[in-house]
Amino acid sequence: MYVWYATYGSNLLRERFITYLKGGKYRLGGKSNNKCEDSTMPVADEPYVIPHKLYFANKSTWWENKGVAFISPKCDKKFCTHGRIWKITEQQFDHVWCQEGKSWYCEKLVLGNHQDGTEIVTITNCEELPRNPPSNNYLRTIIAGLKEMGLTDERICDYLIDKDGISGKFTKQNICEICRSSCF
Repeated sequence: MYVWYATYGSNLLRERFITYLKGGKYRLGGKSNNKCEDSTMPVADEPYVIPHKLYFANKSTWWENKGVAFISPKCDKKFCTHGRIWKITEQQFDHVWCQEGKSWYCEKLVLGNHQDGTEIVTITNCEELPRNPPSNNYLRTIIAGLKEMGLTDERICDYLIDKDGISGKFTKQNICEICRSSCF
């Protein structure tokens, strides 16, 4: 059985996400991941808008003790989080979830069904967490993933600048500079 796994943080970037399936460490940060028993590539992927509020929180030792992405556990259609859905097996999804850390991402959210009838799921924390800005490398990884999905630098800057954990910690110029340096 398959699921569409909706990502919104560093797993927007194909190179980063694949380390969860193939094993290994992503070059800009994060921990070394165990290879999934089923290490086949995702069947498909596509952009997806998640109607939950994106924010950056906690302190990840894998990302320079800076914040990582979460979404609010409650659906709120006034918010648009740019996501990417990966069609993977349920076993691969469980593996990724364990690698992400079920203590931080303790809640599985069902976002609906894809047009192919397959369930779309994501993970987050069941509570809103203390905000913490992301590291430049974490932000660079998200930006590279958004670029892979076709967003322009200007659109990415406008999208990220007002997010909790970024707002007041980065200027639009900072975000634009990171965008320009996020060529993979």
